[in-house]
Amino acid sequence: MLRLARSAFGLILLAGMLLLGACDGLFTGTQVVRFPLAPGAGGGYAPVKLALGPEMNPIALNFAAEYTINPAESGQWNAYVAVLTFQGKAIASNQFNINNATSPDAPGGAPSVAHTMMQVEVAETGDYELRISPTAPIRVTLANPNVELRRNVRPAAR
Repeated sequence: MLRLARSAFGLILLAGMLLLGACDGLFTGTQVVRFPLAPGAGGGYAPVKLALGPEMNPIALNFAAEYTINPAESGQWNAYVAVLTFQGKAIASNQFNINNATSPDAPGGAPSVAHTMMQVEVAETGDYELRISPTAPIRVTLANPNVELRRNVRPAAR
């Protein structure tokens, strides 16, 4: 019985460490800028220009938004792909989901979500472009979507 309890505690501890490691892009480093996203075609967002350079490495690009209170959307999610390009060439991409785990009886105002879309290291200083496009039909209504750029974050665990 004691061995089972220790194993369960070890698994919980490991899961917590992995979760915190996945949050490095949200909490480490220094916030450079946060800017609103404009609606784009098909439920995605208009491209955003980012001035990046190697002195910022590693860089985290985080997506944040607020959920609307709609019980029909609880438990649904949006699937996106984020693509970072430099001089017309893709240098990084990552798929991510924004899950709506809200409850209609949750206290407070509009719940929010924050998610690291990707961590990148760039080789050259210049203007990069970030595109966020849906990979499936949009099922969750998001308000005030924005992107946060953080520099010198702790590298993602591999």
